[in-house]
Amino acid sequence: MGAPHADQLISGYLARLKEETAGLPQANRRELLADVSSHVEEARRQLTDETDADILNILDRLGEPSAVAADAAERFGISRAPAVQPEVIRPGIVEIGALVLTPLLWPIGVILLWASPAWNTRDKLIGTLVPPGGYWGIGIFAAMFATAQSCNGSFSIRTCAAGGPGWLPIVPRVAALFVFLLPLVSMAYLSIRLRARSSLQRT
Repeated sequence: MGAPHADQLISGYLARLKEETAGLPQANRRELLADVSSHVEEARRQLTDETDADILNILDRLGEPSAVAADAAERFGISRAPAVQPEVIRPGIVEIGALVLTPLLWPIGVILLWASPAWNTRDKLIGTLVPPGGYWGIGIFAAMFATAQSCNGSFSIRTCAAGGPGWLPIVPRVAALFVFLLPLVSMAYLSIRLRARSSLQRT
């Protein structure tokens, strides 16, 4: 009976080898992958009753894909460019200031946000525009909305001629709460992205 996971094990090994040989010329890359596949098939034919352990032993004898790729590059006389390491981000006063001030003192926080390399453009746009103006923008909107009163089921930024107490239906209240929480959500998102970026230095 054949090894139940032979195809998955071999496919996974070849996939890793493809990644490691991405810098090789296509002709050399195809030649290497064909040689490795042929070697694996030849070794499998010599097994009378292969198991997953046998497949793993065959792949182990080939060596790690990174080592195989390095040997191939040397054999073909090709210098492999060193892998580009992600930029290490160490959160400092600029990043902390951006996190705290973007929702509270929006203009200053946004300047710090865009000055820091800790976030990509998408993150910076989210921090800038969700919501626009941070709590300052919400405060201005709330000040305008506070003058609104219910006039026959509609809102108007004026005093109703008919008078009567102002009230807010449940939907606008929920919407107001959601808008009030948006700066905190934006700050939490930026914090998560900063933590994910800074954790690269420990991997």
